[in-house]
Amino acid sequence: MRKHRLWAEIDLSALVANLDEIRSRQTPGCEIMAVVKANAYGHGAVAVSKTLLAHGATWLGVGDSSEALELRHAGIEAPILILGAIIDDEAPDVVRENITPFIHSADRARFLNEEAARQGRVLDVHLNVDTGMGRLGASPRTAVELLRDVRSLPNLRVTGLGTHFSAASAPTLHFAREQLRLLNRVIDEAAELYGYHFQTVHAANSAAMLRMEDSHFDMVRVGIALYGIDPDGFFRDVISLKPVLSLKTRIIYLKTLPPGTPVGYKRSYRTHRETRVATVPVGYNDGYSYLLSNKAQAIVNGRKVPVIGNVTMDYTMVDVTYAGEVHTGDEVILIGRDGNARVTAEELANLTGTIPYEVTCLLGRRVRRVYIRKPREQQKVLTDAATSD
Repeated sequence: MRKHRLWAEIDLSALVANLDEIRSRQTPGCEIMAVVKANAYGHGAVAVSKTLLAHGATWLGVGDSSEALELRHAGIEAPILILGAIIDDEAPDVVRENITPFIHSADRARFLNEEAARQGRVLDVHLNVDTGMGRLGASPRTAVELLRDVRSLPNLRVTGLGTHFSAASAPTLHFAREQLRLLNRVIDEAAELYGYHFQTVHAANSAAMLRMEDSHFDMVRVGIALYGIDPDGFFRDVISLKPVLSLKTRIIYLKTLPPGTPVGYKRSYRTHRETRVATVPVGYNDGYSYLLSNKAQAIVNGRKVPVIGNVTMDYTMVDVTYAGEVHTGDEVILIGRDGNARVTAEELANLTGTIPYEVTCLLGRRVRRVYIRKPREQQKVLTDAATSD
């Protein structure tokens, strides 16, 4: 296996195990949409999508048309829903590649209908109802009107309806249940006024899938749970998930500094004893936040070591004085575990005042994605290159 200077190790066995756990919690007959937007939350959309589709996911959810096209160009033929908006210039590709749009307004529907007619195709679409996100989607009051308008367009076929919970991970589910009530009202009105029954209704994200069984409908849209990340700290109480991503680098330079030596920009750290300093090639350009300066810990030789000085664009320094025998080229774990030592995306998010979604989504172009299957003694490298970041 080729040695990289900075890489994200993606454990596909953990990914499949998480999918299996999720499938065990879903309502019988309910499909799973794997949400792979933002390069599968930084994990690599193509490899993750192919793995999940091979093990029971039936749909893929992406953020925009470019993400959908990446999957199509990789040979993925499964249904893909664009969860975001589509602008005019994207419509030809969406229609040609048979990608399902999430319709939030009549004018977008008409534009897509014109493009589908131009190509001589009928395009399946889902309707997006804003029940409380305040973002994209028709209001519950006008959703049935939108259904009527879209059904009148000959080159669009309405096959689905969805909404998005804004607070399914909140301590109480009062607002999420109100959103669910509004969605059910739209479903009932469509049946009563037009005799229309949606083929696929979907609302549940990861949190709602675990906490609100009555929100499962025909399909659940699962994102963060697939990757074994617990953003609000309650997943661990209800489901066994495995972290999928580890972030690793290597020591490229070692030096010993005397007491009182400043380290890094702005001299934000000063050694208080003779200190063995390792420089590693990761910085905020790679998504390793500047806000981790003098706060984060890494793992060397199974021991946690502190980040010292300011994280720079390309490099970070760690104190390896008490990490045992250390050499240039040794592995440094920034996210992951070695024995009992562990650093998680959730921990880094807490240190920087953000959410763990951002920690993995911001991993940059220089971070190679390396795909493995564990157990470790039988690791098999599937991909040893970055897939479109």
